[in-house]
Amino acid sequence: MNQTKTIVHKFGFALLITGLLVAFGCSAKTSSIIEMTGDNFEELIKNELIVVVFIPADCDSCDEVLTTLEEIQDEMQDIIVAKMDVEKNEQFLNEIRFRVKDGVPTIVMFSNGDVQDYFIGAVGKEAIVEKINKVKANLHVWEDVEAGRVSFMDAFDFTLKDLEGNDVTLSEVGGLIILDFWATWCPPCKAEIPYLVEFYNNYKNRGLTVIGVSSEYVETLIDYKENLAATGTNITYLILVDSDREVSAMFGIKSIPTTFFISPEGELLKKEVGFSEEFLPEFQKLIEDNLPK
Repeated sequence: MNQTKTIVHKFGFALLITGLLVAFGCSAKTSSIIEMTGDNFEELIKNELIVVVFIPADCDSCDEVLTTLEEIQDEMQDIIVAKMDVEKNEQFLNEIRFRVKDGVPTIVMFSNGDVQDYFIGAVGKEAIVEKINKVKANLHVWEDVEAGRVSFMDAFDFTLKDLEGNDVTLSEVGGLIILDFWATWCPPCKAEIPYLVEFYNNYKNRGLTVIGVSSEYVETLIDYKENLAATGTNITYLILVDSDREVSAMFGIKSIPTTFFISPEGELLKKEVGFSEEFLPEFQKLIEDNLPK
C-alpha cells in the first residue's frame, strides 16, 4: 500500500478534486465496463488509455454517464472504460488522498500510470470524445518527439499572453529557454522562484530566457508578483497565463512545478518534475553548457 501511496502522490491526485467521500447511491446499468477496486487500481491505470468514472452517492446522472461511456467504449476499440464505487473503495481512496465531489460523477483519463485529464460532473458524449481524442493526440506527439520524428519546438510551440496582455510565442523567443509550469499556491513552486530569478538575472545577457506558465487568473498572478516583490524577490522573467489549461494539457502537466530546459535549437534538454535544491547543480550545468561563453 505504501507503494500505491507513492505512485498516486507523484501524479498529484490530491490537486484534482476536493470534497467529502460519502455512500454509494448510483447503480450501473451495464456489465461491459470494468469494475475498478483498490486491488486492481494500480494495474489498470498502467494501460495506454483508460477512462475511469468515480461514482459517489446520490448521483442522479451516473446511469446516463455510464451509458455514454459504454457507447464510447464500443466505438473506440483502443480505450478501456472502468468504474469505481466510491463507498466500497472509500478506505482506499482516503489512503491515496483522492477526493470525489458529492453527488456528481468524476471522469478521469489515465495513461501509463499518469493522469491525463478529467471531468467533474455529467458531460455529454461529444465533450468526452473530444477530450479523449486530445489525450490520444498528445500521447502520440510525445512518442514522435522521443523517437526523433518531430522536434520538441515543432510539437509544443504555443502562444500565450503575458501579464500585460501581450502575445508571446515560444518559438519566437530564441536562445536557451527554461519553461516552468507553476502556481502561486504550490510550495515547491514558490521555493524554486528565487533560483529562477537568479538564473535569469545572471544569464539573460548571454541568451537565457525564463518563462513561468500558470493556469491561474491574471489578477491572482499580478497580486502574487507584487506581494513577492515587497518581500525582496522581484520576478524579472516572463509570466504567461494559461487560464484554460490548454498549454498545460498539451505538455501533459500532472504535477507542479514541472520545468523544461529547451535548447537554442528547439530540442528538449531536460524535464524535471518537482523542485529540490539538489537539482540546482545540474540546472547550472545545463545553462553553462548551452549558452555562448
